[in-house]
Amino acid sequence: MQDGSQISIDPNTNKVTRNAEGVSSPLWDGVHSLDNGAVIIVRNGVVIKDVAIIEAQREQERDRLNAACMQLVRKVCGEHNECGDQPACDPARQLLAMEREELNESWAGMVLESSTHCLEGLGNEAFFKSCERSSGEKTPCEKLQLKVCGNQNQCSERESCGAASQLVVMEKQDKFSVPGGFTYATAQCRDLLAKQNDFFELCE
Repeated sequence: MQDGSQISIDPNTNKVTRNAEGVSSPLWDGVHSLDNGAVIIVRNGVVIKDVAIIEAQREQERDRLNAACMQLVRKVCGEHNECGDQPACDPARQLLAMEREELNESWAGMVLESSTHCLEGLGNEAFFKSCERSSGEKTPCEKLQLKVCGNQNQCSERESCGAASQLVVMEKQDKFSVPGGFTYATAQCRDLLAKQNDFFELCE
């Protein structure tokens, strides 16, 4: 530590001990700066979390909130504006415009009011209904489903077809909750399409 003492943290209990001049004692509660620049928080003699981790989690939450309006527009209006004529599309776009204005005027890290409204809108299917129209372009998981289940669903009995269909459902559920619509399921399907896989074989 900065006062020259050493600390040790029990990996099992997270209890932290201060060693100074050969004497060991529990480290007092509070925020402590270490020689390596890290900052730890101690409560009841236990390290609760690294401040950098806490700040990273807060930043991630702010990013999630401040991307909410773009997600809402994509949800309601469609990935390629397929549902641009829907009643909820204009309000979603207005919220997006408000969010951008607020971003320009706000200080870094501030959670925006418009973003909060958009986050609520993402969960509101009564007014902000999901666009069901397709641009015709298949998603990676839909391509995988087509590959393993067949054009006429002739391989629907395969276990791999069921798995591919589950990935399609996961992709649809998650695509409006992540920036860019690039979900974990999407990434998995892309990998499975790119590599030879004995389980997800082509339906012939």
